[in-house]
Amino acid sequence: MRFMLLILAAVATRSVWDNVYSKEQASRGQSDYNSKCARCHGDALLGGEDSPPLVDRDFLAKWNGKSVGALVELTRKTMPADGPGKLSRQQCIDIAAYLLSANGFPAGAGDLPSDAAALDEIVFQEKP
Repeated sequence: MRFMLLILAAVATRSVWDNVYSKEQASRGQSDYNSKCARCHGDALLGGEDSPPLVDRDFLAKWNGKSVGALVELTRKTMPADGPGKLSRQQCIDIAAYLLSANGFPAGAGDLPSDAAALDEIVFQEKP
């Protein structure tokens, strides 16, 4: 039984509902989003001709069950579309915090972690 509890503890994750970013971090992310992302994804994050929406049902359906770490890595490796890799890892993390805020997930006292493994433990989840 103890072995089973250890396994469960090892795979325990947090969700985007667990206050995983701060308002300050989301504000930094919004500034980066406005200067680096809005031209394609729009001021309201609703997407464009060739860019997907970053809010609402389509976004949440695509990311449900996936990690914030996966979102950060996708952003880091593929954005902006006209120059992938130009955003720093920290900018991508801050932008992810802004996207969490824009999608109505609650802020907390601390920033999203910068550690990739810790980000991989935070999972998008529909309303509990």
